[in-house]
Amino acid sequence: MSKQLLRAFALSLASCALLLASAAGASAAVSYVSGSSPVLAGGKSCNEPAYATVQGAINAGATKIDVCPGTYTEQISIAKAVKLTAADGTGTATLAMPISAQNSTSECDTKESLEQIDEISICTSATVSITGVNVQALIPLETCARGLYGIFVGDGGTLKGTDFTVDGASTTVAADKGCQHGVSIEAGSASRDEVGHALLKKVTSIGYEKNGPTAVNAGSTLSLTASTVTGEGPSPYIGQNGVEVAFGASASIKSSTISANECSVAGVCGPTGEQAAGVLFYQAAAGSKLSSSQVDENDDGIYYASGSKVEPASPDVSAIKDVLTSNRYEGVVLEEGKAALKALTINGSGRVGIELLQTAIQESAIESSSSGSKISGQSEASIKVSSDKSAGDIPGRFTFAGGTAAAPVLLNESNDLEVVF
Repeated sequence: MSKQLLRAFALSLASCALLLASAAGASAAVSYVSGSSPVLAGGKSCNEPAYATVQGAINAGATKIDVCPGTYTEQISIAKAVKLTAADGTGTATLAMPISAQNSTSECDTKESLEQIDEISICTSATVSITGVNVQALIPLETCARGLYGIFVGDGGTLKGTDFTVDGASTTVAADKGCQHGVSIEAGSASRDEVGHALLKKVTSIGYEKNGPTAVNAGSTLSLTASTVTGEGPSPYIGQNGVEVAFGASASIKSSTISANECSVAGVCGPTGEQAAGVLFYQAAAGSKLSSSQVDENDDGIYYASGSKVEPASPDVSAIKDVLTSNRYEGVVLEEGKAALKALTINGSGRVGIELLQTAIQESAIESSSSGSKISGQSEASIKVSSDKSAGDIPGRFTFAGGTAAAPVLLNESNDLEVVF
């Protein structure tokens, strides 16, 4: 081939590369959504938006969407990688669930013929980013038969959420607030065998009926950093959980504030009845952790139960350098399994600092420990072993080392659960 032909061939390849780059750039261009300005085909600003609705932009193929100021009353279904950003900064745009919200229809929502309503349904193996766009999921739902979520993540997908508030999910009908649904953000589902992932930073969760951020099912994960989760305080309707990690999911919760999850249902909740938890770990995957967080004014600050017949070789759950203040019944409740408490501060008004709960229905022994923790201000005891004293109780052991515990230090109701100092 001659030099002239080689040069022409190289120029042709370069031209193709430029065309491809141009096409890629065009597909990744920002699409603007505004409900208050006239739509203009190809519009590139909030004054001249290309779309009037977020779902319209997604359906048209947009992948980078700037949401202009305002409230958008629409349910969102996402089945591909999408980035949603508040065009004018944090909290200037809100996605709100319609009063007459419909069942979500993605494959993740309809498995096992179950029904649920999502404000945002993420059913994709890709990553969906939400930055600064608030979510509201408060509707007059008058049934307990359907699930209700602010954001639901399935199909192995990942929600990367930053700087936004989720208000809900919850019914606004007081008579129906006792339903065991209403979750702000849920990654995965045990009933649908869905896996999901949520990476949340500077996210605020309020107004939820049952749970704040939640990870459920083996393989699902939750990362919650520098975030705030606030329940409704003493609830006459339901026992809320600020954060729940359950049924094989794992979580890392760091530098967050979790408060005001208290159950005051008459005749049901109380110091020896049902309770609400700041952070609930039930059958959580090994390596789950709460660290450097503030957990205040819940019924119990942290609740852990392995729910397994197999005693783990190392702790399933760790709580490290957390401050638990004025949790009205217990700072920490430990059932069967192995949890490691390290350098906790349990203070303020409360009943018990660390409660070890032994019952005949447990699958394995309590083998947890605390090191370097400080307990003060508890009315009944710093450490308490509550036991049904059944013949079926499994003997266990709890070690409290290198810390301080104000008097009365220990109240042990068990015949065979040893507390070692």
